[in-house]
Amino acid sequence: MDLIKCPICGEEYSSSYRRCPFCEEEDRPRKVSGKRRGGHHVAERKHTHSARGPLIAVLLVVLVVFSWYLFGGKFMEKIQEDRANDVENVDPAPVDPTPVDPTPVDPTPDDPTPDEPTPPVVEDPEPATPTADPSALTVGTNVGTTLKKDDSGRFDCTIRMSDSIQLILRGTDAAATWSSEDTSVVTVSADGKLKPVKAGTANVTASVGGATVRCVVRINN
Repeated sequence: MDLIKCPICGEEYSSSYRRCPFCEEEDRPRKVSGKRRGGHHVAERKHTHSARGPLIAVLLVVLVVFSWYLFGGKFMEKIQEDRANDVENVDPAPVDPTPVDPTPVDPTPDDPTPDEPTPPVVEDPEPATPTADPSALTVGTNVGTTLKKDDSGRFDCTIRMSDSIQLILRGTDAAATWSSEDTSVVTVSADGKLKPVKAGTANVTASVGGATVRCVVRINN
């Protein structure tokens, strides 16, 4: 008789079985021993249905129930006691029985300050130009001489290249403005001082108060 080795449990069984008889009967305790045909030795194998899992679960449930029965009441009392202590330790803030009077409100609003008018900008008036009388004006020098007029009405002044002469306008207290019509011959400063440049003739004018005075300056070597 041919033997077939079960690929699941490793047991050898007769080929007359359609399925491994050892796998079908693994839920029942059985004992296999001895030698089989063909000289193969089969070791003893015990198949028992394990009940450890359900038994351990039942024991745990019993242990939990028994522990709760013994200590559950004390545990709940401890929790309630801790909660009561926490409530007692909270010190409520004292309430002031005296109400605070609100700030009195003045029913009469303050009168708004009227906008003050902007003062007008006062501009300083320009100084009036003094009016001079041309007929009262004369021209002198710093050396004490008074120049005479020629036939054309001009004052006549003759100096040398080395002279230092300053023309002075008399007959008015206002300052005169001096100018030379030919600066290549003679120049004149703001205060009327002549500076000869070369020999020749040039007109020098003095303006003041709307009046103009002319002076012919002759430069000699």
